[in-house]
Amino acid sequence: MYDHELARLPYRRPPMNRGIDPQRLNWLWRLICELGEVQPDEVVEALHAAVVPVDAHRARSWTVGDRDPGFFPITLAELERNMRALIALRQAREHTERGLQRAVADSAALDGDPPARDLPLEW
Repeated sequence: MYDHELARLPYRRPPMNRGIDPQRLNWLWRLICELGEVQPDEVVEALHAAVVPVDAHRARSWTVGDRDPGFFPITLAELERNMRALIALRQAREHTERGLQRAVADSAALDGDPPARDLPLEW
C-alpha cells in the first residue's frame, strides 16, 4: 500500500545491526533465497548453465546456519555470481516459454483457419 504521507518524509537508512564479513554472507543469501523462492537445485542448474562447477551439497551448504556441520561460507563474489546466474536462467526460461506460447498460438491459428486455396469451391 502506498502511503502519501510517508512518501513525503525524508528517507533514512536503517542502522547496521551486525558487522559485515564479505567472506561470510550466508545470512544474506538465505534471505535472498527465501524471498526469491530459490532452491539449491535451481542454483546448481543456474551455475551449470553459466559453466560453473558446483554440486548440490555445496549449494545446500550456503543455506544452513554456521553451526550446522554442512555449513560452507559464501563470499560476496559468489553471492553476486549466483544471483546473476539465477537471473540469466530465469530470463532464458521466460524467453523459451514466450517462444513456445507463440508457436502454439501460430499453430492454432493455422489449424483453425484453412488457407483460401484449401476452401471448397461453391458454384
